[in-house]
Amino acid sequence: MKHMPTTPTDISRPLPPFDRPAQPHGPRIVRHKALFAAFALVLAAGCAASGGASLAPHGRAASNIAQALPGVSPTPAPADQAKCDGSGNDAGCHVHKNANAGVSSTPTSGLSPAQLRSAYGLAPATGAATPAGPLIAIVDAFEAKTAESDLSTYRQQYGLPACTTKNGCFTKVIMAGAKIPPGQAKKLNNGTGLTTWADEIALDLAMASVACPTCRLMLVEAGGQDLDSLASAVNMAASFGPAAISNSWGVIEGGANAANIDPDAQAAFNHPGIAITASTGDIAGQVQFPASSPYVTAVGGTTLSADATTPRGWSETAWSATSYGCSILFAAPAWQSGSACSTRSVADVSMIADYNPGVNVYSSVEGGWVVLGGTSVGAPFVAGLYAAAGDYGAATTGAPKLYANPSALNTVAGPAGATLGSPNGLGAF
Repeated sequence: MKHMPTTPTDISRPLPPFDRPAQPHGPRIVRHKALFAAFALVLAAGCAASGGASLAPHGRAASNIAQALPGVSPTPAPADQAKCDGSGNDAGCHVHKNANAGVSSTPTSGLSPAQLRSAYGLAPATGAATPAGPLIAIVDAFEAKTAESDLSTYRQQYGLPACTTKNGCFTKVIMAGAKIPPGQAKKLNNGTGLTTWADEIALDLAMASVACPTCRLMLVEAGGQDLDSLASAVNMAASFGPAAISNSWGVIEGGANAANIDPDAQAAFNHPGIAITASTGDIAGQVQFPASSPYVTAVGGTTLSADATTPRGWSETAWSATSYGCSILFAAPAWQSGSACSTRSVADVSMIADYNPGVNVYSSVEGGWVVLGGTSVGAPFVAGLYAAAGDYGAATTGAPKLYANPSALNTVAGPAGATLGSPNGLGAF
């Protein structure tokens, strides 16, 4: 498939240069074992920017995207009108709602940023200076008009520094894609268990904020949830030279989807020097792409509980719904070891995904604070850790440092009899 240039139809503001000039490093702080130590993670104060080449934009199957535009409407398809259940050949997003928690005007039963940072060995966050650290790109589908305001509410609630278009921290790129004809836009009924791409976007921005509060954020909104559109959005994100790109969505490797995961789709995740993360999915035993790509870090899910009887203060087990297993498309990368698979295996690392207790997220589409979960929690969080570390390596792809230091991960027991991909069965940071 010939590569075609793909450009955004709308950008929320003129884009600043993202070649990330070198910034002064602050004093180092002590590394915590649970803080993704397999990365040799040492945070610099202020999350000082790391270098990275600025790549030229290039997309795939541009005609598949551009020809989907009805000429009668200037309105991008709203994210709150698009279920992300992955029906047909479309990608599904990996966010789930704790319906029992309901919607409230204040955060309720889900975990807060302070609790998440405590669980994974991160120092308490501060709400000091304007975020000016490395760039984290979040790739999702469709347009979420309230993404920035919801993010502002979340960060203000928890004392994280403001990340807005005005202060230069937040940027949104809207890709060409499906439109909603006038008069046909109807908000989905957000009933029990139903989630949309708007939920996914709110969760992703919140979790990246928790892992690296001083990082800049870019939301790249694909024009559709087909793999062509999302792969083009990944390439667009990479063109801005971010430290990390998060993808909390996937398509099943098997069946009709195998033909869609073509060389162009695979190449969209091959950007050396940019840490690309992908959630594994929420159906046990089912392998999904791009988590199965050898160019990404595949993030699985756990159940996390406060536990004063442990030195860590938390206990963690494999989430029963997390996707895992052996790829039918990709050979095992040279850096992957300790797996029972002869091919590429997932997950590489895991963190909380169980929506009981889940994490607190603000969504004006939902009407307030909700409790969300799914392996979608992990991809943006781990992307934030990569960005904060700033040590991924200019030629690096995949997750080699994880496998070079498996003893630095917390051991998490996997499901009985399961073939799990990560070094310690399923390992949390």
